[in-house]
Amino acid sequence: MAKIIEKVVFNQLSQFLTFNKIFDKFQSGFRSHHSTETALIKVINDIRLNTDSGKVSVLILLDLSAAFDTVDHTILLHRLQTWVGLNGKVMQWFKSYLEERSYFVSIGNFESDRLPMSCGVPQGSVLGPLLFNLYMLPLGQILQNCKVDYQSYADDTQLYLSLNPDDHGPIEVLCDCLEKVNCWMSENFLQLNHDKMEVIVFGNKEKRTAVSNYLESRSLKAKDQVKNLGVLIDSDLTFSSQIKSITKTAFYHLKNISRVKGLMAQKDQEKLVHAFISSRLDYCNGLLTGIPQKSIKQLQLVQNAAARVLTRTKRSEHITPVLKSLHWLPVSLRIDFKVLLLVYKCVNGFGPEYISDMLVRYEPSRSLRSMDTGQIVEPRAHSKHGDAAFSCYAAKKWNKLPAELKSASNVNIFKSKLKALFFSTAYD
Repeated sequence: MAKIIEKVVFNQLSQFLTFNKIFDKFQSGFRSHHSTETALIKVINDIRLNTDSGKVSVLILLDLSAAFDTVDHTILLHRLQTWVGLNGKVMQWFKSYLEERSYFVSIGNFESDRLPMSCGVPQGSVLGPLLFNLYMLPLGQILQNCKVDYQSYADDTQLYLSLNPDDHGPIEVLCDCLEKVNCWMSENFLQLNHDKMEVIVFGNKEKRTAVSNYLESRSLKAKDQVKNLGVLIDSDLTFSSQIKSITKTAFYHLKNISRVKGLMAQKDQEKLVHAFISSRLDYCNGLLTGIPQKSIKQLQLVQNAAARVLTRTKRSEHITPVLKSLHWLPVSLRIDFKVLLLVYKCVNGFGPEYISDMLVRYEPSRSLRSMDTGQIVEPRAHSKHGDAAFSCYAAKKWNKLPAELKSASNVNIFKSKLKALFFSTAYD
């Protein structure tokens, strides 16, 4: 019964927050239609566009120590009242939900005394992550006041900005912003883990070297590679380290699957392949727009190997009929499928606002037949970095789709028709 009540409260509170636009626009954690991938797409898109315009971008990844465990109940209740606008019986319910809890330590047959909990969101609860997002609302306000771009996913926060290599003013702004964030964290019983804070610089190699040297003088040592929300990101944005990691891990699992495939049914083998191989190929593949074909080929070799293991096909046999029999789209089309699905969701009002803002509907100055084709404005790019940016790449791919596909009545029909189109493109 308690879980049912909690889910009802969660749904009602989420609807209230969405309707009144209380959510932080750039907080993607535990929100419908938001994900680590959408958050990363926004960040990488902005960085690619900055590089396209000849600027350098600095990205800082903040790490919090045990963030969910240090949420102060008194401060959280104050947030719910002043920032969210809850009062009366609703506030009384949340007060009892948070304060009537205790904790103890159990070892074997021995238990410690029970003590009241004054901090932390309930572990494993439906409401816990949502309450954490509300606890963090003032942080977004601080970052906006500092005029620093940011993206958050729960307690993972990314700060980034662009600058000209000979203008260090933005870096000073960033350092000042970090000080304000650190002070706010301390006042709210949160702690930045400075040892795990990572910095990376993007842009022309010579330009980013100059910026990296200045950052180091401010005790911010830039790396050539960082791991951001599970994705390895290189300073040249080729994602070569991520692709190498996927390839190495996938072949390791394929080797183990091939050892036990004789002991299980075909459908169970497929589950293993999808769990350990396909999931890795598809995770955040919306970031791989515009990467070199040799990188796509490396990922395609992984998919080919998985298909051979699953169907017991020899290496000497042609792989295309095998992929077709499994109804698997090639890697390049899987990337485009993910990109276009996100565009469809955004243009139809159920995608993240920060992605929707990238996609501007084409409005001709006079009445034309193209008005009803669902076209998107294609931003002008000056280099391969601009072409690879989501806002440019997605617009070009979307505009090439048939009008009847773009106007599909729901997302399931769109997915079905898009896969049929891609399947035909790949194998017919």
